[in-house]
This record gives sequence, C-alpha cells and structure tokens, in this order.
Amino acid sequence: MITSFEELGIQTKPGKVRYSTICPKCNDLRSHHKNQSCLTVNDEPGNRWWHCNHPHCGWSGNLDVYDKYVKVLEKSNMPSQIPNVYSREVMDYWKVRGIDYRIALKERIFEFNLNGKTIIGFPFYMNNTLVNVKYLNFKWKKGDKEPKWWQLNKEYGTKIIPWGMQSLQFAPEEQKVIIWTEGELDRLTWMTAGYRNVLSEPQGAPNVNSNDFKEKFAYVNDVYFKSVIKDIDLIIFSTDGDEPGIKLREHLSLYFGKDRCKYINYPVGYKDINEVYAGCSEKNLAPLGKEGIDECYRGKVSFPVKGIITPSQIKSELETYVKSGFTPGLGIGISEIDNLFTLKPKHLTGITGLPSSGKSSFIRWYLCEFIKHNQDKNIKWAMFTPENRPVSREIAKIAEVFTGKSIKENSYDSMDLFKREKVFKFIEQHFFIISPDRMNFETWNNKIDANRINSMESLLQYLIYLKKTENIFGYVIDAWNKIENEQPKYISETQYISKQLDYLLDFGTVYDVHGIIIAHTTKIEHKGANYRIPCLFDIKGSSAWKEKIDIGIILHRYFNKLKDKSNLSEEDDEDDMYYIDDKAPTILKVEKIRFEETGKMGKTKLSMDSKGRFSIFDEKKSKESVKIPKLNPKIVLEDDKDDEDDIFSNKSEKLPF
Repeated sequence: MITSFEELGIQTKPGKVRYSTICPKCNDLRSHHKNQSCLTVNDEPGNRWWHCNHPHCGWSGNLDVYDKYVKVLEKSNMPSQIPNVYSREVMDYWKVRGIDYRIALKERIFEFNLNGKTIIGFPFYMNNTLVNVKYLNFKWKKGDKEPKWWQLNKEYGTKIIPWGMQSLQFAPEEQKVIIWTEGELDRLTWMTAGYRNVLSEPQGAPNVNSNDFKEKFAYVNDVYFKSVIKDIDLIIFSTDGDEPGIKLREHLSLYFGKDRCKYINYPVGYKDINEVYAGCSEKNLAPLGKEGIDECYRGKVSFPVKGIITPSQIKSELETYVKSGFTPGLGIGISEIDNLFTLKPKHLTGITGLPSSGKSSFIRWYLCEFIKHNQDKNIKWAMFTPENRPVSREIAKIAEVFTGKSIKENSYDSMDLFKREKVFKFIEQHFFIISPDRMNFETWNNKIDANRINSMESLLQYLIYLKKTENIFGYVIDAWNKIENEQPKYISETQYISKQLDYLLDFGTVYDVHGIIIAHTTKIEHKGANYRIPCLFDIKGSSAWKEKIDIGIILHRYFNKLKDKSNLSEEDDEDDMYYIDDKAPTILKVEKIRFEETGKMGKTKLSMDSKGRFSIFDEKKSKESVKIPKLNPKIVLEDDKDDEDDIFSNKSEKLPF
C-alpha cells in the first residue's frame, strides 16, 4: 500500500502544502528541459494529490483514495499486466466496429474469461486509482440469461463517474473542449478518428419515460467530477440521435449550462458516431470514416437560446408536430375543465380573483387531480406558497384533497393510519414545498443571504435544483406579492413586472417547466350586492399580466344573496336584505388562451366540498339540503376493511400510489 509521496519517487518539500517539483515519470525521458519542476504536489491532509503539467505526461494520483478502492481492484478481474495485443475474437470485434485496438490498449481495456465466455472490461480511473469497471459480453444474443452490459457490484465501493476522466489532458493555452458520448464504443470511435479528451456517460441514456434522475445523474455532484468539469470551456454531446439520447444531452446541458454546450447531428439514417465511422451492414449504411466524423464535428450545433433558433436545433420538436399535429396539453379528466385549459411545459399560467374566491384551494385540488389523472407520467410539482402557512397545514390539506377524508382522527370521516401513511408518502414523492426562512435556507454558493431568501433569484435556484434532481413538471407561486421583488428605482412597477414575466417565460423555455402564478387584484367595485367579477387587467401592478401569460384564469364567487321578502321586516336596513350563501358556486373563467390547442375562452361553475375538492356545479342538487350521516362504528369499520387498498372515499377512484 502506497502511503507517501516518497514511495512514488516524488521529491517532497517539507513544511509546504502546495509546491512544484520534478516529475519522476517523465523527467528522464526528455531530451530537453530536464529537471524542470512540472509536477504540482498538494500535501494537504485528506487531499494529498499530484499532477504533472507536462502535456505529454499528465501523471497524477491521490494518496488518500488508494485504500478506499482496494476491493474494487481485487474484484475487477483485471490482469496484473495488460498484454500488448488481444485475442483473435476480440481483435475481430474491434475491427468490425472500426476501432483501433491500440487505442483500447492505451485505455487499459482488458479481456478475461467468464464461464467460458470472453468478456471485455472497461476500467474507470480516478487519479490513476481504479474505481469501477464496466463489462461487455460482446457476443451477447437476444434471449441470453446474462446481461450484455453490467458494472462491478456497488457493494465493493465502486464510484460512478464518466469513463475517460483520467485521460483528459489540455495544453496550457488550449481551449478546454471535451466530447461527451452515450457509450464506451462511441468514445473509442472518436479517439480512433484522432480526437482526444472524450468522455462516456457512465450508465447510458435514461429511459424515455423516466422522471427520476436523482440516482442516475448523482455523479454531477461528485467532488472529483465537479473539480474537473468546472474548468471545461465547451462540452460537445455526441449522444445517440434517438429519444433517449436527446433526453440525455438535454438534461445534462441543464447542469453544465447551455451556453457552453453544443451537440452533434448525424447524417440521415445514422444513429450514432460509430455507425458514421464504421457503417452498419444491417441497415445498409456505408462507412463514412474519419471524413464523416470530421464533417459531423464541423457541423456541431449550439443548444437553442432565446433569439437564435434554427430548424436543425429543434428537429425533434418539429418531428412531434409532423407526427401528431398541434396537440393539447395534459388535463385532469374532467371535460368541462379540460375543454377550457390544459397544461404544457414552457407555458405560463396566471390565476387571479378576489380574496376568498378559492384560488389556493382550487390550485391545490387541480394539482392533485393533474397528478392522479397522469399517473403514467410521474408528475411532480414545486410549490412556493408562503400564504398557506405553516407547511404542515398545507401538506395536511393536500392529504385531505387526495383522500377525501379528514386528517383529524376520530372524526366521522377520518382517514385511518394506513391511508394517512400512504398519502403522506405519495405527497413526498410528488410535491416539493419551497419554504426557506432566515434560519433555514440555501445560499446557493453565497448568491443568497438572509435578506433575500424569498427573492426571485433564490426561488429560481430552488426550481433549477428540483428540475435537475426531480424533473418537476412545473411550479406554483402563491402568491406573487410574497416574492421579495427587487424593483430598481429607475423603472415603473409596470415595466418591472413585465420584465419579470419575460424572465419566467424564458426560464420555462430553458428548463422545460410550466409555471402557475396566483396574483391578487386591485380594489374591485360593487355590482349590486356583490363585487363584480374581475378581469386580467385588474391584477395589481401591470397590464403585462394579460399580455405576457399564456393562460389567464379568473375565479369568482357571488356570496351575497337576497333574502326572501317574507323574512324581512320594516326595521331591516340594506345590509339585512342579504345573507351569505356558503354554497355559492365558484365561477372558473378562462379569459385568455394564447395557443388554441391548449384550450379556449369560456367558463364553468364548480362546487367545493369540506375537504377542498371541486366538482362541476349541479344547479338542481344545490337546491337540495345536504344531510350529514350519523356515525355508525360498525359500518365505518367494515368500510375501512373493504377499502384497504383504496385511500379514497369514492369507490370509483383508483389508488394513485
């Protein structure tokens, strides 16, 4: 076990933490500039590393990680010495793929026998330390019990990082550019064509329907990975041209920043860079060789940014319109509402109404129905709802909406322990409530201090994090006035709100999310016994609310009802002529639809029950008196027993979790 720099032949300088010294690996091999101090040594406890800055050497390592990966080396099946050539069958495999076997040897790729089969091993290094191995059964056939690809067991302490980290080398004045491929063979193809500094995605592209990226892309938060990638100037994605490959590059570009990312487009019919180089006999594709790869590299495309978009950049989106036309967004399965509006990523919805018109209650119910109706899409929402405090109350209200039962135990309609635990678990998987306070908040690399915890910048940092880790469908801001807006003195409130809405529209486009904002109205005048129904121009601050948003929704209730004349006396004044109708319907009015495929202008009436659940208002039923059934313990217990697998009070509803 190597425990000191001296054991590696490195001349140390006691008393210094960071210093330069002679590299024992390359010094004797040079004809010029011998004894040059090109090796940087960091002798910091817990992080003792070395790195040779000579462009033709690059020798590096870390003493403090050697002992952590001993078991990885023991279980890797890697030979103690990599031979100078491969077996005939492996050589034939490289030849068919068009890969130079000398490149494979340089990358320390090895072969071994496993149960009579020849397996190829791709070693993953971190500073010359083996941290993982990915295996390929290159003779795999459909129907085989064993997998085609697999990695060394996690129980051995493996590390998940992109393949090729160890081989990155840049000259001092060189722009730091890397090519990012979807697989190991694509990386070797680029290198065979003469390109260096190529990385391969460690676990391949995500499933098209996958929304849980926390584990798959955990490596982006690895300290070693971050230390390397932060200095890269340009990342060029050479992922497959299919949906998973596109999803991979799109998601990673969010981490790295689209301003320093580009991607490769392949000729028509070619799926990846290996097919471009070596062709594909099954698809009757001719090999285009190095010229084909060079042409792909020259044609690399920038990721779309506002104002600079070409058809080739949004090819996959255009194909969607070609195949399906202009499709509506996602709804909740209630036609009276879905006909009015549906939700799509990249769009912005504004909701307004007078106090007590049910805005928060409606959006809480709508999100629950949205998640339930689209279970196959694993919908997740972020919620910034400081008006609905504390957070525990908001979660309890969501639980009641989902179950249709009371959170309070021992009430006639309370949810039992089983339902309560299940619904809380489900909420945790689908709702992420953003609620920082002065004692508990993220600084986001010191961008935010205690005086700006509810600023727009702080909120968007949380949303970016949740998009990257949870792949949220969208977010809710309830309400707009709870954001600590930082309006400059030199612009009006109207101009400021307009700019903020533009910023949110751009944010939704870049991060592929739907935004819902609840905004309060200005003072509304009476119309008879009630306030008149507001319009989008009545939202406080700016006419931009109607101009900028894609969907504009108004919620309103006419509470005051005229009493029957027989119930009035001569002494009654004007206020006594009316009573509060707590069963008054909620009017849902869609005043604006920017894209006709997502809905239409119109309105409908809704009823809300005691658990905050809405339904289409029934004029006849509303006139009938509603009787609360008496509690019958035996019946309740029997219902609970029969309803064990369904947390909803309505038998027709299916358990979404």
